[in-house]
Amino acid sequence: MDPSPEFRDWANLPELPLSEVLRGLLPCLRSVYAFAAACQPWRRLLQDSAADLVRPRIPPLLLLCPTYRVVPFSQLVVAALLSSYPVPGDATLLSASRGHLVLLRRRDPFHGLHLVDALTGATRHALPLPSPHFAYHYAALAPSRRLLLFHSKHAFFSLPVGDAGHNPRLDWTKHSLPRAASFVRSILEFRGRVLGLTDRAQLLEFHLDANPPNKSAQMLHAAGLPEVSTFDRWHFGPHLVAAGDRLLLVLFMMGPKLGHMFETLVSVKKVGVYALDMVKMRWEEVDNIGAYSLFVDCAGRSTAACVDVENCGVEANRIYIAAPGCRDWYAWRPGREVPLGGQGLGPLSIQAMNHLPWPSQIWIYPRLLF
Repeated sequence: MDPSPEFRDWANLPELPLSEVLRGLLPCLRSVYAFAAACQPWRRLLQDSAADLVRPRIPPLLLLCPTYRVVPFSQLVVAALLSSYPVPGDATLLSASRGHLVLLRRRDPFHGLHLVDALTGATRHALPLPSPHFAYHYAALAPSRRLLLFHSKHAFFSLPVGDAGHNPRLDWTKHSLPRAASFVRSILEFRGRVLGLTDRAQLLEFHLDANPPNKSAQMLHAAGLPEVSTFDRWHFGPHLVAAGDRLLLVLFMMGPKLGHMFETLVSVKKVGVYALDMVKMRWEEVDNIGAYSLFVDCAGRSTAACVDVENCGVEANRIYIAAPGCRDWYAWRPGREVPLGGQGLGPLSIQAMNHLPWPSQIWIYPRLLF
């Protein structure tokens, strides 16, 4: 009889029971990290299932600006507060994208773009700008590890960036945008497609490897949205989000202007949610998003959809908003209108936001889960 204990090959457990083990660890990030550290097969399973299994079941982390301190939405996600880290005072936040802060710095010797890990504060890349003279308004990391940098309504630049420790290719490619497009404010991956949304709620699709580069973005025409003048474009802006197999659009509908000509108060009267019928290419307003909760990040220009996270104090069929004037978050029901004479979205009035510093606090995800 062999005296040695029975050997169990934990690394090669079938994926189905291992996925159930991973599901049982959610939403605790510490347990998820421990799962990933067990062995390479477990880490690969986590990376492969992060988009469908892990990420939708962990509420985002809240990054408080300008102190850049990361706090969890619930103690069930992260038991202890994460330490803050310094961000240079001359840096402009262009976006929070795929677990990174994309910062623009124009002061020598740090002139250029800086990709900073949103959890640790470590600079992953410091990149030169295509031109120091453009007014860059947005940047995002595409799924293909390309950095997209937007400077006007007519064109944008892209640059491949490798993983940490690898030197990126420093050859920016210039791409044209459709003439009818307005300013791009967010980028999203949906069903293997890279989509963009403008401040006028126009939908774009990007083909970054297209040749010639002027064919790398095309307009996707969709009907059914309200007039542009009825929703906010700049402070809250339209937001695009994937909730399972549905593509949703969040619009902040504006109420009537109140007050006299020198003290005008404009507030949000409704947060509208629209689902895209991709066969008919038509947006349909919905007042129920089922088990999903949406987290709208006004400063980072991104929105996350979470499901089955009631144990973190999150209600289903709610929209949680992080914006100037909110120390934590503001909850709103899709499609619920403020009664006549109501105060709109409370502290999130446009008048108040004009006097509050940007960026506000923003929602982020750990880099591991991207």
